[in-house]
Amino acid sequence: MKKNEIKILIVDDHPAVRSTMIDVLNEEGFITDHAKDGKIALTKCLTNAYNYVLMDVQMPEMNGIEVFRELKAKVSNPPKFIFFTAYSLPELEDEAIKLGCLAFLAKPIKIERILSLIQNTKNLPVLVYLKSSKQAEEIVKRLQDEDFYALLAQNIDDALIQLRQINYSFLIFDSDLPGSEQEALHKTIKTLKINTNSIETNEDESIELPLGKVHQLI
Repeated sequence: MKKNEIKILIVDDHPAVRSTMIDVLNEEGFITDHAKDGKIALTKCLTNAYNYVLMDVQMPEMNGIEVFRELKAKVSNPPKFIFFTAYSLPELEDEAIKLGCLAFLAKPIKIERILSLIQNTKNLPVLVYLKSSKQAEEIVKRLQDEDFYALLAQNIDDALIQLRQINYSFLIFDSDLPGSEQEALHKTIKTLKINTNSIETNEDESIELPLGKVHQLI
């Protein structure tokens, strides 16, 4: 998708923040819109097709998490949410990640971080090796929808071969794998001296948790 096809909604109750973000993103070639509170943001998201929503968590009328939760309940393919806040809000951050936000960032906003989240996921390689084929397929699909190059390993031999062939940015693997398989994965990464980030998960966890870790490490 080209920049001039990417639509971004900026939601903040401070006019100066909205204005600055609009200027920067427009300069980068993105299409922007804005809202000054949560209710307006929700209405706009229900009537317009945005690719991303950049939103302060603490907002008048409805906070960012409430907007995201209600939007997910009403539409099948909501925009990707990037939250930011000037406060430490661990409970809201945990909920945002479980809901599937792209990132939860602290203010002051780092523009380069916003741009990297929007631009730099394209074709980043991710290898997924999990005991649950259903969970693995769901994670791969979500990553592919976000323009990652995501591949599913069918067994340990397949995973090791893939690691030797491609320098994967991320390996998402099952923490319930046999110890010998986990050791083989770690040893291969160490021996090859590749910069693959290993992310553990298991069938009991929501897929949003490993996906959230991927976005945090980009």
